[in-house]
Amino acid sequence: MNGLKRSALFLTVFTFFLQSAWPQASTATVSGTVRDQSGAVIPNAAVTLTNSATNVASKTSTNGVGFYIFAGVVPGSYDLVAEAPGMQKFEGKLTVQVQQNAVVDAVLKLGATTSEVSVQDVTPMVTTDNPTLGHTLERQRIEQLPINGRFITELLQTVPGLEIETEYDSVSARAFGMRRGSTEFVLDGAATTDRLMGGVFRRPAGLDTIQEFRVETNVSSAKLPRPTTVIMSTRSGTNQLHGSAFETARNNGLGKARTRTDFYDKPPQLIRNEFGVSAGGPVYLPKLYNGKNRTFWFFAYEGYRNMAATTKGFALPTEAMRNGDFRGLVDADGIPYIVYDPWTTDPKTWERQQISYKGQLNVIDPARESPLAKYLFSITPLPTLPNVNPLVAPNFYGPQPDRRRDWTVTTRIDHRFSDKDLFYGRYTQGTYNLFTQFYGFAALNNVGSTVNRRAPNKAAAGSWVHTFSPTLFNEVLVSGSTETWFSGTGEPGVKYADQLGLPNPLHQPGWPAMYYLGSMYDWYFETENTQRTPFAFYIVDDNMTKVVGKHEFQFGFHYRHDKLDTLPEQQYVAGEHEGNSLFTGLYDTTSSPTEPLSTPYTGDATAGTYLGLLNYHYQLGHPTFRLRAKEYAVYFQDNFKVTPRLTLNLGLRWDFWPPYKEVDNLWAAFSREKRAIVLGTTLDKMYKLGATVPSVVERLQSLGAKFIGYKEAGLPASLVYTNKADFGPRAGFAYRLGNGKRPLVLRSGYRISHFTIPLRAWTASERSDAPFYARFTSSKDSSALSPDGISNYSLRSVPTIVAGVNSADALTLSDASSIIRGSSFNSDFAPHQPNTRVQDWNFTLEKEVMTDTVVRVSYIGNHTSHLEMLYDYNSQTPAYIWYATKGMPLPTGEYANVARRPYDQTVYGTLQEYRKDGWGNFNGIALETERRFSKGYAFQVTYTAGNALEAGGRQWRQSVYDLNQFLPGAVPTDYDARNRFLNYRRDIEVPKHRLRWNWLVDLPVGRGKPLGRNVGKVLDKFIGGWQLAGIGNLRTNYFQLWNPNSYSPADPKALFPTGSPIEIYGYKYPIQDCRSGTCYPGYLWWNGYIPANKINSHDPVTGEPNGVMGVPSNYKPAGQPLNPWPANPDPNDPRYPYYGTNTVFVQLKDGTLQRVVYSDGLPPWRNQYKPGVRQWGLDASLFKVIPITERFLLRFNADFFNVLNHPGNPNNIGLDGILNTVTSGQPARELQLTLRLTW
Repeated sequence: MNGLKRSALFLTVFTFFLQSAWPQASTATVSGTVRDQSGAVIPNAAVTLTNSATNVASKTSTNGVGFYIFAGVVPGSYDLVAEAPGMQKFEGKLTVQVQQNAVVDAVLKLGATTSEVSVQDVTPMVTTDNPTLGHTLERQRIEQLPINGRFITELLQTVPGLEIETEYDSVSARAFGMRRGSTEFVLDGAATTDRLMGGVFRRPAGLDTIQEFRVETNVSSAKLPRPTTVIMSTRSGTNQLHGSAFETARNNGLGKARTRTDFYDKPPQLIRNEFGVSAGGPVYLPKLYNGKNRTFWFFAYEGYRNMAATTKGFALPTEAMRNGDFRGLVDADGIPYIVYDPWTTDPKTWERQQISYKGQLNVIDPARESPLAKYLFSITPLPTLPNVNPLVAPNFYGPQPDRRRDWTVTTRIDHRFSDKDLFYGRYTQGTYNLFTQFYGFAALNNVGSTVNRRAPNKAAAGSWVHTFSPTLFNEVLVSGSTETWFSGTGEPGVKYADQLGLPNPLHQPGWPAMYYLGSMYDWYFETENTQRTPFAFYIVDDNMTKVVGKHEFQFGFHYRHDKLDTLPEQQYVAGEHEGNSLFTGLYDTTSSPTEPLSTPYTGDATAGTYLGLLNYHYQLGHPTFRLRAKEYAVYFQDNFKVTPRLTLNLGLRWDFWPPYKEVDNLWAAFSREKRAIVLGTTLDKMYKLGATVPSVVERLQSLGAKFIGYKEAGLPASLVYTNKADFGPRAGFAYRLGNGKRPLVLRSGYRISHFTIPLRAWTASERSDAPFYARFTSSKDSSALSPDGISNYSLRSVPTIVAGVNSADALTLSDASSIIRGSSFNSDFAPHQPNTRVQDWNFTLEKEVMTDTVVRVSYIGNHTSHLEMLYDYNSQTPAYIWYATKGMPLPTGEYANVARRPYDQTVYGTLQEYRKDGWGNFNGIALETERRFSKGYAFQVTYTAGNALEAGGRQWRQSVYDLNQFLPGAVPTDYDARNRFLNYRRDIEVPKHRLRWNWLVDLPVGRGKPLGRNVGKVLDKFIGGWQLAGIGNLRTNYFQLWNPNSYSPADPKALFPTGSPIEIYGYKYPIQDCRSGTCYPGYLWWNGYIPANKINSHDPVTGEPNGVMGVPSNYKPAGQPLNPWPANPDPNDPRYPYYGTNTVFVQLKDGTLQRVVYSDGLPPWRNQYKPGVRQWGLDASLFKVIPITERFLLRFNADFFNVLNHPGNPNNIGLDGILNTVTSGQPARELQLTLRLTW
């Protein structure tokens, strides 16, 4: 806080000395040419622009070519007057929008200056002077449209080509397929973009604060640094005292419908309130100061409370399993799992006895239940669908909590020092608090699988506009903003692991992660990786405008300093513990004794957890990255009005962004040439800062790891080199075809711009770099950790640790022996890191086709280069590839974990290089028609169609793997060609087709209207004056034909083409999926793989359906596993255990057969997509303004979200070809009521 105060004071003082600055302030310009009726320009004509609300007037005169300009205009309603001797004066009214260059050309007629003239609305409908594509939403539309939450991001759906994404509550926007981070959110010039994720601050300024906003998505001028900019302008006070107070309410008891999975009498909890107050007027101090026409204030407060729950489904242990009865362990194919008792393990033959209790096989004595299992079962809800098999489908549906409380406050002062000096200052503060379910089911203790998040923020901005002369203007902006985001699980300070008797060597507070506790995938207890980002941004900008003849020159500079302290994801601060089916499995005597495998369909992790058998892990991670970033930029823009019809726009921007600086140089890299880990500072300093511990370093060194300094590696202290040649040219034109009042305008342009990749793209992986990161484990299943040097030790041994009994000391940091060869990880920056660059262009035609209605057609394209991509060059050769190419068993012993690696076979594990060689492309069209409110109605309809393709830009989730991950000759040897071959794909997050619409209409009911024309005044107050507004959208989706794994090219569940063509059925064949024991509806969307024994099948004993019912007789799967199920499987068939899998047997050089899952790294149909479910939604609002007195108005709103209660279908089409319609595709209808008092 003190740092923010000091920086704000410095910037304020600096402003008074600078008298310059801004490319992103929320102001606009008004310009035009004054001519007479013959078309001749009129020099020295007097032009006055007066704010209708504040009566503040600005005056200028035309230059020698009749051109005038007003810079730094605050958005709002204005009166424009142009006068010249011997001519009738021109008067017009216009609405100026944020970041707009409103072109108003005035034509003066001969006559006396005192002649009466009609005042006309001269607000331009078309853009006639630049190639930029953008969209502005003004205050009136913001108030009228039904939006599902009073957040600016909800209104971004009105912008053509803009798609919204949310990750970690950070709402980001992507224009025409550009990657996350390409959009900057600006509030009165202050940066409000989260640099971790690339989205807007989690508690943005309230809607009552926003006067209007503008989004520029393509070919912006050289003034704007990012490819896409969301510019928000706050409201200011007026000459009259105005104010407003509102309350919105939603409740599950009123107008709330149920989704398909709300299997109860009423919808889940919904208690949501949004409320606020705002006011503004002239500054008035009795007997001291009257600020009318000079000084204005504005204040707004908004609060948000949402106590809600959402129904979700999970597969959880049955009541029988909780009592030790595992006789119900049967998979979707009807095959039972057998549970074995690990305490009966024969030390020589590794045989085990099937577990039993009182003669009942697969039943465990309840007395053997571990303390941990007893507690975990107590915080796990019972199934709500007890007849559903949890190994097949969710058997629990219940409300999951989602509780949010936040608020925001804004105050603004506007002051007119003189006719040449205008100033405003604005301060905003808010906070965000969220408690919600996190990945798994929310445990009954309200801790496991939940998350707490907080994000207080502050932002301040000051702007000063100075007019030196009618042709020289200066705009000043200084700003500072902060957001401190925190995310974690559990109550602060509570050491849950200690309470449960689990390992917690550093006795850290927080909830321990517990995974794979059962064959039910959903039975786990998630914990959020503790994170904290106290970010601060300080910006000084300069923008000057000089008019010379027909040229409007804009030039200036930009300086930005970011404090980006980032505590990266502290994974498992209280430990991570995993169940394992090996504990209760049975050794397969047909597998090699040196590579023992479990017998298929033996062992279950739930039974192991019941007995208290887990593997324990603990991790150290990178401490806070104390990052500092700076930006410098200069730019020049020439808007050249060549003729009255043609304007040329030429610009150039130079950006200089030095590499990130880490205050303590806590960096790590890897030198392939020296085979060493490169450190940014000394080991002693790292010990002193707590960045690592000596036992970890000593263990790595004992294994052969080498540590060197950055100088020895030949690198700069930042480990990357500086980019000095980031030039961004802009070129475009606008040409008016014709001389009429509604000419057809042709616009086109090209631009190069740059943006920064969100930090999480690399902090998420570099947080795990050695020696900062270390993983301690109790598991002995790796051959390098096993006492006998053979893998899968827990399959062959008697357990010694029971969870909650003697597990607290299972791990200690003083013993780093679990750090083995190949367990280290390093993901480092490539030394050359070019800044991400976007080239974009458009070709646009637009015309005002009738009064207040414009039609716009655009071809749009962009190419993004230097996107992030990982080069993974030391991963282990996959088992199948090893067997197939080497013909040898997997290595065992101390070097087992490094012997299959291509770069280093001695000590180092996974090695990745963070590169900037990814790219993306977009080409498409945008169609738009928009009508400004006139004659009782307004509307906007937009349609975009395009293809977004990518090879990179997915943070740490996408890699180019080395050749050892594939069969010889299967992939290109050239890196770039391999990247294209493996990763170039459609970006399915960007719909190919998107249709959006919104409207506002006066209902024809009431006095003087078609319906109720002659009603009395009293009745008219009830039935008259109603307006109806709505907003809707429709999008297309794709589904993928393979099971992508972001971290590996392998896909063990891949389907292999059968020769039958892929057929898309859509909604042609409704089905019932009865494989779980309960039949669920759906559709056979495409001819994926349904096991032959489950096609229209029935239980032979009960006669009940137990397969997929409704499959057509002509169904032929387009793909299937290598071992497909036959229609009538025989349990005695030796292939029976491998049906439905891609298990193969590879003959080794010694003649033995090795069982392994086939995976060549190139799953068929990879990167291929097919059309999925079209999804659409519609919201509507019915509202009316009720006059109470002349000054007081009451507005009533009834907003209906999903007004038609259309459930829709999710786009969850599986490899079996089935679209499951158990769940809804969108939330159920909600009713929101609002009262707003305005004065």
